[in-house]
This record gives sequence, C-alpha cells and structure tokens, in this order.
Amino acid sequence: MKSDKSSMSGRPCQPWRVRAAVAGGLAALLGATAGGVPAGATEPELPPVAKAPCPAQDPTLTLPVPPEHGVSQAQVFDRQVTDPSVYGGRVQFVWGALSPNQPPGVVASTYITVFRNAPLRQYTYDWFKANHPDWIAYTADRVTPAWEFNNHVYTPLDVGNPEVRQWMFQNMIEPKIAAGFKVIAVDNVGVRNDFKRAGHYDADGNWVQQFNDDPKDPVYIDYLTDWLTYLRDGLHARGTAAAFNITYHGALHDQYRDDSPEYLEAISRAISISDIWLNEQGFTVHRAENVTDDEWLGMFKLVRKFRCHLMVIDSKLPTAYWYEATPQQREWVVANYFLHRERPTMMVSTGLKDYAAFNDVPEQRADIGTAITPPVKNGTTLWTRRYTQGLTVVNPSSTVTATLELPEGTFTDLHSNSYRGSVTLPPNSGLVLHAD
Repeated sequence: MKSDKSSMSGRPCQPWRVRAAVAGGLAALLGATAGGVPAGATEPELPPVAKAPCPAQDPTLTLPVPPEHGVSQAQVFDRQVTDPSVYGGRVQFVWGALSPNQPPGVVASTYITVFRNAPLRQYTYDWFKANHPDWIAYTADRVTPAWEFNNHVYTPLDVGNPEVRQWMFQNMIEPKIAAGFKVIAVDNVGVRNDFKRAGHYDADGNWVQQFNDDPKDPVYIDYLTDWLTYLRDGLHARGTAAAFNITYHGALHDQYRDDSPEYLEAISRAISISDIWLNEQGFTVHRAENVTDDEWLGMFKLVRKFRCHLMVIDSKLPTAYWYEATPQQREWVVANYFLHRERPTMMVSTGLKDYAAFNDVPEQRADIGTAITPPVKNGTTLWTRRYTQGLTVVNPSSTVTATLELPEGTFTDLHSNSYRGSVTLPPNSGLVLHAD
C-alpha cells in the first residue's frame, strides 16, 4: 500500500495503542454526524431490518456482552488454552469450551453436532445398528450412512425422529447443562444437503424416503429448520442459549459456492433461529488472496443483514499459525471487522494449527472508537466507515487499485505507517486508520 502526500514513519510493528481523541471534534473533522452518510458516498442496498435499531438481549439467557468499541474477540475451542486469564478482558465468548468455569465476563459454550452423536464416541455405528437401526440416516443407495466429512466415528441420525431428539437431549445436552454450561454450541449446521441424506429404515425394516437428490430440496430445509427450532426452544425451556455454526458456503467456497435465492433464504432462516451465530468462513477462508469481488459482497450483505444478531466471524488465515500470515492480511481481517461491526459482533483469527489456542493478534487490539456512519461505498470499489477516532477502508476488488481522499490531518494504520491527503489501496486490501 502506498500513501499519496504522506510520510511513512518506519516504526516497527507493535500492538495497537489507543490514542486519545476528542470524539465530537473528530466527528466534525471527518465531516459526519451519527448515522449520517458523507458526501460522495452511498449506503449499501440492504433490507430494512439491517438498518433498524438493535433490540436488547433476552434477559432470561446468559449471553456474551461485547464492548461498545474496539475489537470484541471470541475463542473457538480452548484445548490449547491452559490459563484463560490470558484473555485479559478481550474475549467474551468461548465456542466449545472444556469447562463452564471462565474468567468474569466470559461466557462458555459446550460442543455438540447437529445431526450426529458427537462428541459421544462410545456410541458407534455398530451400536446404533444393533440398538436403533431405524435412527440411522442413509444415502440414496440405502446402504451407505450419510457420513459427514467422511468421518465414520460419529453416526448420522434422523433428527426428525422424536426418539432421536429425546436421546440427544438426555445424553448430549442435559448432562452439560447440569455441569453449568449456559450455551450449547451446535456444529455443522448445513443448510444444503451436501452429505446426501436420502432416508432411513423404519422399525420393520422398510425404507422411508425423505429427500430427493437436490441439495436445496425444500423438504430437507424444512426438516433442518424444524429441528433447529425444536432444539432452540428446548434449550430456552432449560434456561440455555443456542449457538449455531452456520457457515456461509459451508466453508467450502470453491466446491459449494451458492448465491441462489433459495440458499440465501435457507441460511437466513437458520441464522434467525439461533441466539449466537458462528460463521467459520470470514473474509479469508484459508486463502492467501482473501475473499473478494462478488463473494465478498455476498458475505458482507449477509453479515450486515444480521448486524444486531450475536455473531462470531472466524477469519481463517492461510498459514499454520496466525503470526505467519502477513501483517497486511491481518489488517485486512480487522478492517473488514470494523466495516461491518455492531456491538453484538465478535471475531477471531486462526491459522491451521492454532485453532484452539488463544491468538493474541496485535492488530486485534485496535480501537478507533464508536461508529458515526454506516458502511458506505466510495467510488466503484472502496468501502469505508467512519468512527469517532478514525476510519476503516476496504478494497474488496481482486483487480482494481483505488485511492481515497482523506480528511484533513494525519492518520496512522495498525503498523505505524502515517498518511496525509490520500491513501491508495491495491486490490484485496484494507486499512484501519487512527486519527492522530
């Protein structure tokens, strides 16, 4: 990235320092008022719900309370976190925690899967075959179980069966609630039937066809959302919240990318049922080139549609460990976070091997105050959002370089580079700029 009419400080990369700023004066400097749109910029076309005031949280549930400003972090699994005090007030939610006991201000959830008996390994396919053969979900050949991710440890079950639902609550959920967990983390909520469930056998050994071979079979989508609703309502009756991993494109963007109206309607239905939404795709998807162009816009619109919903956006970096990713990619992740951020929004960045560790990413210490405009599009490619102590700018194009005219004054990015006058962003990049 380069800055026109700027001087580069040359200081080494260091954790972001929050600088003092007068919010009202800076808001005037940036030429914006709360909720206003700067001249020359346009708001994205979003449904009316995406602009409505955010309602209060359900007081009957124990839910994470993200801070009003800065980066609110989540922890996805904590197998490598030996001492949760390292969170230091920066983490508000743990997805798939080993223990319900957490530092003050941290809400823990416990892990299950939506269609399978995970994490109860003692119940094998052979056990289900011997004891409950009519519970097993099969593919169209009527022989092969509808294994997920080619994992044969956990058995795919017919969650439309009332006996299966009762068994899952009694064996997978209620013991965890009794142990003190206030949130159940439900993994692998696929709104497409990509693992090719077709049906099951009844108690007399007769085949029961449930779904056709269309991954967006409306019968399958109704089946899924009925189960999610039953699950959430059952949890609420027990004073417990539901956190669903509903990942845009199933985190398999190249294989299962789907922007059809049917898919978007189905994923929206599923998200709306949850109390907390985990999206494991984020804006990187284990790719060096990030998420760009129409794929970026689809993700952005979905996230903004649910801007008032408690959510965790996990941007998976392409390296083994987070610190091996380039500073530019780490800043891209945080720039996107500030672009779509509302108070219920949490984020996490993970590499391939540090998924269950606490990743103290210095860029995620950024704090540019509170938003004073919605996200707006500047020109043909840039997206910006102004905050009381700075602004964020994202260039999601994979091909176009673009220049943003800056307000008067000096701005500093997350790696101590200074900018005055304007800043030029290459394709596939983002900056978080603090006003000095």
